[in-house]
Amino acid sequence: MNMERESLMSFPAFHRHWAPLLTGYLRAQTADGRWVEDVARESMLAARCGWGELVTCEKPGVWLFRIATTLLRRWQAKAREQCTSLDEMACAGPDGLMAAVRSLPRRQREAVALRCLLEFPMPDVAEILDESEAAAAVHVERARRRLAGMVRPAEVDA
Repeated sequence: MNMERESLMSFPAFHRHWAPLLTGYLRAQTADGRWVEDVARESMLAARCGWGELVTCEKPGVWLFRIATTLLRRWQAKAREQCTSLDEMACAGPDGLMAAVRSLPRRQREAVALRCLLEFPMPDVAEILDESEAAAAVHVERARRRLAGMVRPAEVDA
């Protein structure tokens, strides 16, 4: 990504480039907007605090999305501990593809959002999710199959 390198010219340029992509990725992971904003803000704060390391990083986007994915997992785990039912966590979200993506199991949801929505190369998806490239590819493929089953019937009825 040439734009990725240009985003390292300054932190404001980095923020302008990556914040919308990061927010979109996080929205694909959860319908709870509070988490999206908080995790995005904390991820950007980590980037700002680690700016000296980040500017020398070969793949700053991978670094940022790995931080955000880890933070979101922690927030979700904490929320599950505090909820008596998973239904209490669910927010009524918009119909369509994003709702279908949110309904996927966590690993599939993360992998398909990174690969298909944000178009990260498969090696980067694997690095962000801290797993092998083969495992990440399996998650993407399973997610695609599930999504195809969820979305196509609705399109036929329309």
